[in-house]
Amino acid sequence: MLLGIESSCDDSSLALMDLQTAKLLWHSKISQESAHSPYGGVVPELASRLHAVNLPLLAKRAKEFLGGFSALKAIAITTCPGLSVTLLEGLILAKTLALGLKIPLISIDHLQAHIYSLFIDKPVILPLSVLLVSGGHTLIIEVHDAQNMQIVAQSLDDSLGESFDKVSKMLGLGYPGGPIVETLARDCPPQEKLNFTLPLKDHKGLAFSFSGLKNAVRLAILKEREKGVLSESFKTRLCAGFQETATVHLVQNLRRYFANSPIKTLGLVGGVSANAYVRECINALCGELGLDLLLAPLEFCSDNAAMVARAGVELYRCEDFTPLHSLDISPHTRLPFVG
Repeated sequence: MLLGIESSCDDSSLALMDLQTAKLLWHSKISQESAHSPYGGVVPELASRLHAVNLPLLAKRAKEFLGGFSALKAIAITTCPGLSVTLLEGLILAKTLALGLKIPLISIDHLQAHIYSLFIDKPVILPLSVLLVSGGHTLIIEVHDAQNMQIVAQSLDDSLGESFDKVSKMLGLGYPGGPIVETLARDCPPQEKLNFTLPLKDHKGLAFSFSGLKNAVRLAILKEREKGVLSESFKTRLCAGFQETATVHLVQNLRRYFANSPIKTLGLVGGVSANAYVRECINALCGELGLDLLLAPLEFCSDNAAMVARAGVELYRCEDFTPLHSLDISPHTRLPFVG
């Protein structure tokens, strides 16, 4: 049995997974969205305090489910990337349990964990290319095995998930912004959406950028406010235009990437991968290019400990353990960038 722990941002989560079958046995998550919503984004210090309360509660539930922790053979813990003050809370719990139970620790990179959200209760399919779109990251990652992954494209500035949140905040719609913007965009007839310039339109390489698009949205809002209160019609038209432009940007980079890649399987992961429009457009691209598309279940698109545990099972099989005294957290990923 393996215990997975996730605390990289604003979700406290624990999971239990069978080491032999990689079957998810138990999973629980406590979201902090309502606590951060008044601020329009995650407040690190508040998130840390809530993890300090929530993680022990989840550990108690896991122990009750198992009838004790004697069956645990290892602990997989997210150590990077993320907010240092929240990663630390998870690390404290992991080290405490590992020390008491005398079991090994497995250090998990959060990006690596998202990749394994595709394989919860499923066998791993490799090699694999992954588009990771979340609140903190927009990346293309090549995966050859559990210990051999590399980033081949990344955002030059903002992530797509953060941009969804900022658009929602600029419109006064609340947090988290992704589901709100997606819902409004769905109500807009295609011919009525606002048009925005495609990011990095003339860029020949592989890279993402959303700061310019986000600024174009800001200017459109300022211009509309000069006429008075923002109408619901304007909000839906703007959200539809933003979502479409951002998604076309994703598709454009994937098309460039697969023009030179022998890999024929694409995984779509991260919080933004739950967006139905994004899924639809990338599925269409895969059909056009003859690619197999892998999608995580919606409940495992956002941060969760089940994906941490699934990554942990693969590393456990490689005996990739980190000594307790040297295990530490970092705000930066360990995956190499080769773009």
